[in-house]
Amino acid sequence: MQKKAQRVIQVKPNSKHNRLFLLCLGSLLLCVCLLLNLVFWDDYRLPLIFIMSASFIMLFVALLKFLEPPISYFITPEIISYYHFNGHWHLPWQDILRIGDIPADIRGQHVKLPYLGIKLNSLANIAQTISPRLANKLLHEQLELLMLAVKNREIDLPEDLINFEPFELNGVTYKGPIAAWLYRTEELSKAYGYHLYLPINSFDRESMEFLGLLKECHHYINSYQGN
Repeated sequence: MQKKAQRVIQVKPNSKHNRLFLLCLGSLLLCVCLLLNLVFWDDYRLPLIFIMSASFIMLFVALLKFLEPPISYFITPEIISYYHFNGHWHLPWQDILRIGDIPADIRGQHVKLPYLGIKLNSLANIAQTISPRLANKLLHEQLELLMLAVKNREIDLPEDLINFEPFELNGVTYKGPIAAWLYRTEELSKAYGYHLYLPINSFDRESMEFLGLLKECHHYINSYQGN
């Protein structure tokens, strides 16, 4: 068996897939559209504007995909780290209580949400390591989770969707987007039972396969620390 310090798993984001296809298709459409403009602009102005707009959107999406970090998760025996275009967080394995998928009722149907959840025994480490830009981004990305929980009457609608009041945790006062994200995390924990929500487009494999990997790593680390 490899030594503990040598075991590192890297996971690539699925969201980076198709970036070359989008780049090539967008470039091709733009070139074709520019050529057609020279001949058909007066007769087909609206369709050409539509095609040109679509090509710019494809190029913009492709650019965003290229700007995303090449690795979304670094998994080591000590920590699991998440990297996003807007920042990162680092979490020791001993902070994790449970990892699972997230079921919910949508229009009377029992479905699994496009996230994996992590339940923590403490928010102290994640509060110290999450970057403010990522915390701010997650506030907006996870708004749909909050509204679904309110719709299903799992929680009451907060007076303020984003609470920027200072957040006290273990004698440390957090402010700004990190404080707002910590308040949001507590609300989502009441609704779904998890504190962290890993989007499935950040995995390079099926969500159940990645869930199995995380559970296996969690079990291995707990067993290793227990010996």
